[in-house]
Amino acid sequence: MQPTIVITSPEAGMIYLNGRFAGEASAQRPLIAPVTPSGALYLEYRPLEGSGLPLARRIVFAGGEVLPDSLSDAPGLTAVAWPGGVLELELTSTHSASTAFLLEGLPCTFARGEEARLTLNGLEVSLPKNALQPRLIRPGGVPALTGGLEGGGSYLATLAPDLAAQTGLLAADRIDFVSGDMLNAIVSLDDGVGHGRLEQWLVDAGGLHCASSEPVWSAGAPRWPETAEATMRAAVEAALAGLTGEAEGYLSPALAANRPLDAIAEVCEVCAPMKYAPPDPRPCVALIKAEGPRLARARPLYYSAEPSGGRQGPWQITSLGLE
Repeated sequence: MQPTIVITSPEAGMIYLNGRFAGEASAQRPLIAPVTPSGALYLEYRPLEGSGLPLARRIVFAGGEVLPDSLSDAPGLTAVAWPGGVLELELTSTHSASTAFLLEGLPCTFARGEEARLTLNGLEVSLPKNALQPRLIRPGGVPALTGGLEGGGSYLATLAPDLAAQTGLLAADRIDFVSGDMLNAIVSLDDGVGHGRLEQWLVDAGGLHCASSEPVWSAGAPRWPETAEATMRAAVEAALAGLTGEAEGYLSPALAANRPLDAIAEVCEVCAPMKYAPPDPRPCVALIKAEGPRLARARPLYYSAEPSGGRQGPWQITSLGLE
């Protein structure tokens, strides 16, 4: 099988393949190129925007498939293997920016790159990758770092009373303290219909402890799917969230009786549109599952649907299968 690579990057940059200039790639204009089915591909990325550093990586193919081990230690690169031999690569230029300041008189350094870390009085605190600069608070007398997330949301990192260790980390769409040591967090599941969780957390010297969790609509109300493809995706996402009744509501009664989505979590972690056409032209969505820290694989879930005036949208799935 002849593999094809599709290269994108958040920041436009020049791409070199095996030492030869291949073109420019960005988020809006991917670079597409056929590559050898077996052997090593040497990939270089030179950013044209921002202050990021150049990137060079070695990717190995065998029998038309990428070898996961060749991507396991490749910072700045993530890949999705699609049906039909398409390997999608996203290149992210490494930025190394740090800021030194004081928190309650304590020296600290906040650094963002492949990950975000705060060094506070000698302690290294791990924060969400998109964390903004934190401030120090003391809910219930417990030291904690809190701040916003780039793109929206908040985080809270709890510390030991003597600042000798990190004891917990929470990231959510919204964090609100309801008392000195109790907080509410709204966590979006980032799916099409808008599922979320309302969680209640207790903060103490041992860190963060989840006291309760209940499902909510992150936007206040559901966004029921309007197309057949969106209905299939909504069914899989509901099943992954453990919402069996809702998942079956997208299916015809005859199909729901067979409980075809009960084991879907063993097959995928994310359901997405099929980005590149698979060999079979039947309607399908992509079931995506991680195969390593930097590689995920997509496989098609084929389906058929019929119009139906149901409570959860105008379509109903009547059949589905992986083959």
